Amino acid sequence: MSETLKNEKERFAARFLFLAAATLLAVMVRLRFFPLESGDYRQFLQGWFSTIRVNGKLGAIGMDLGDYMPPYFYLLAILSYLPFRDLFLIKLLSCAADVVLAGFVMRLVELKNPGGLAGPAAYAAVLFLPSVFLNSAAWGQCDAIYTAGLVACVYEFARGRQKSAVAAFSVAFVFKLQAVFLAPFLLLMLLKGKLRARNLLIFPAVYLLAVLPAALMGRGFLDLLTVYFRQAGQYTMISMYLPNLYTFFPEQTPAWVSVLAVFAAGALVLLSLLYLCRREFPFTAGLTVSLALYFVLLVPYFLPHMHERYFYPADVLSVAYAFYFPKKFYVPVVTGLCSAYAVCHNLYDFHFLDVRILSVLMLLILGGVAVHTACLAGGGRNDSRVMRI
Repeated sequence: MSETLKNEKERFAARFLFLAAATLLAVMVRLRFFPLESGDYRQFLQGWFSTIRVNGKLGAIGMDLGDYMPPYFYLLAILSYLPFRDLFLIKLLSCAADVVLAGFVMRLVELKNPGGLAGPAAYAAVLFLPSVFLNSAAWGQCDAIYTAGLVACVYEFARGRQKSAVAAFSVAFVFKLQAVFLAPFLLLMLLKGKLRARNLLIFPAVYLLAVLPAALMGRGFLDLLTVYFRQAGQYTMISMYLPNLYTFFPEQTPAWVSVLAVFAAGALVLLSLLYLCRREFPFTAGLTVSLALYFVLLVPYFLPHMHERYFYPADVLSVAYAFYFPKKFYVPVVTGLCSAYAVCHNLYDFHFLDVRILSVLMLLILGGVAVHTACLAGGGRNDSRVMRI
């Protein structure tokens, strides 16, 4: 017994040291990018943070500060009490979210490999994914926050915890509209009887809780309920350098084409749901990850007006996917490199590759994940960890 306890302590110590070293190295990498002022920082983030500081910090949360939902401004308001440069505090928030995100990926992977090295390796892989550390440390964006919620949602579904899963998705949604990329996955869970309809009431409850402080501080309630409707119509370019289908469309594509494209994307989602609903299969942890990755690839690939960083959830989930299915290691490699190039195009004005080549590569990745997911759902090889709901 004492020998077993000693081995357990040694494994725990080794795991702790690995995670600590990976986190420390990830922090050092990120600090090198902290002085960079991105276009988004100069155009939006700097003004938002300055307005918060000038108008009473937390006292400013009742103002219409920008086109984000209030929870992000709550966090900025709390950080505004610290006596450091705005740029660094904004990036500090996003980098802290990177660690939370990597932690959820580690827990998701450990459903298949509990106590092994796979979980910590996945943690490190996410922290050093170029699209992740460039998003937070160079760009100052906060995509890690909502994506952490999406990964937590997948993790909780894989554990059979419906309420926690819906709560995690709801938290993701109140930070970024792009959380809807995973919405078809939740709809599938509902249609397959893996999610009780009454648990969806958590969603409006979380939304109301998220906007309540801003409303109590004076911001119009109707204004808070329609933030995303105003945000959705803000951009008119059919392609915003995300390597998806619309890189092949001319820049001045008529608006009616975009409308048709949205309906076509919706039709593809419905066809996918119809195919999956017609089949009986065990919801293993591996299939759950595969389904989630499929939808966060499918939706932004076929929707118009997508920004260059909107494959971010796919980048992260593809890491977990590769740990579940090691022969698919190329999926996070290709997806991550395509996203990294798109991000560097925005940050550093990279132009040495035609984005349409990346679009073709992403279509091949989407097709490969779709076929693999269909095989799993059709009775192919699955892992034995079945959801118990």
